[in-house]
Amino acid sequence: MESLIVISKVKKFIKEKADFNTSAGFFEPLNADIIKACRDAATHTQKLGRKTVMGKDFNLYIENPNINEALVVASKVKKMIKDETGLSTSAQAIDQLTNRVQTICLKAIENAKEDKRKTVMDRDFTAPTIA
Repeated sequence: MESLIVISKVKKFIKEKADFNTSAGFFEPLNADIIKACRDAATHTQKLGRKTVMGKDFNLYIENPNINEALVVASKVKKMIKDETGLSTSAQAIDQLTNRVQTICLKAIENAKEDKRKTVMDRDFTAPTIA
């Protein structure tokens, strides 16, 4: 599956937050998580009978997240959801996905610190739960 995350921006986010590097292996589970989150949100939207995936359809929802720049590729997210379900996607959905990526990255930084490493790796990935 095509990557829905902006790898360069995720690397930059991790570097700015902790001055850590990021291994290439970290992005595969991160991307898989974002794809699953999109599919779950689309399923939730369909159950409610709506035609647009909204921010509140994501299981890790934060009211008014503080997002400076998107860490997911909005056009690819919207295309995947449209192609798979026929649903539209709101801008708030992109903010919620970016918040999800940030949450995952911050936890991965913590995991790497606990292992006394300065590189975030695939083994540091932890899927977030409902806040």
